[in-house]
Amino acid sequence: MAAVDIVTAPETAPEAGPTGSSLRLPAIDCLRGLALVAMVVYHTAFDLYADRLISTDIFSDLGWKTLARATASTFLALAGVGMVLSTQGGFRLKRYFRRLGLIAAGAAAVSLATWWFDPATFVFFGILHEIVVASVLALPFLWLPSALTAAAGAAVIALPFFFSSPVFDAPALWWVGLSSAPPVTVDYVPIFPWFGVVLIGIVIGRLVVRYQAVIARFQPRNFLVRALIFGGRHTLPIYLIHQPLIIGALSLAMAVLPLPSKEVLRSRVVGQWTAACVAQGAAASICTALAGCMFDRLYGTDLFAMKSLADMTPEQRARWNTLIDTCQPAQ
Repeated sequence: MAAVDIVTAPETAPEAGPTGSSLRLPAIDCLRGLALVAMVVYHTAFDLYADRLISTDIFSDLGWKTLARATASTFLALAGVGMVLSTQGGFRLKRYFRRLGLIAAGAAAVSLATWWFDPATFVFFGILHEIVVASVLALPFLWLPSALTAAAGAAVIALPFFFSSPVFDAPALWWVGLSSAPPVTVDYVPIFPWFGVVLIGIVIGRLVVRYQAVIARFQPRNFLVRALIFGGRHTLPIYLIHQPLIIGALSLAMAVLPLPSKEVLRSRVVGQWTAACVAQGAAASICTALAGCMFDRLYGTDLFAMKSLADMTPEQRARWNTLIDTCQPAQ
């Protein structure tokens, strides 16, 4: 499985007013709530694809990739905005460490849960981990000029597009984001380029402060908008429970609904495998033939239910490799 950016929704710090009193800006919470909805939609599609219930390749489809990155960017930028708003009345160390501890605990929970579920693709540095580290690295920028902060943010975002090195291929340095090949994980949000988005959020946060009186006039009464605001104020707990809920709902649906026919399932699975094969640089005709042969030989066997090589026993892996050799089209 290729590395992907699975969208997550950490909770940013509570906003504070100029005097240090607690003040929530409904407009900011509403934006976070909208991003939360986008996150749930993406993860639902991801789980449907992982369970072979849809044929669209969520990892390579441009629309889904754009949604994932836009949603992650929104959460990270709002994290930067939240840092600015929460320090308007001065830097409060106790609240800062409380927030940092909650997010760090959430990050640890995600790592442990995903490692237990699938050690081969577990989340070792996802968006929660990013926000914890970024919350420390961004502290000096809260007091630096906006122009310098924006320039640093742009540089951090741009650097991985122009520079990478095998030096960063060591697992201990994967969190940096400058390795020559991305690691295999279901949620990868390294420092480069994503810390740059947090810095841009700090610049945006200063604009929010400047126009805070105007932004604070947004006080909706609509139920749906209020629901978005509520979600935006509780994104961390919603993030921690939404995936188990989605997976549970899909498992229940698959247990009570009729399974797709072999022909429909073949079309979906062969399409997924072909797309993954082509993405690795092989010819489409070869990939289609290989995927079709593998499906026909795997369907109805214990290997068909396996989601990764890491889940296979040595005996199963040997059988898998034999099938690949058998199905490999003649050159």
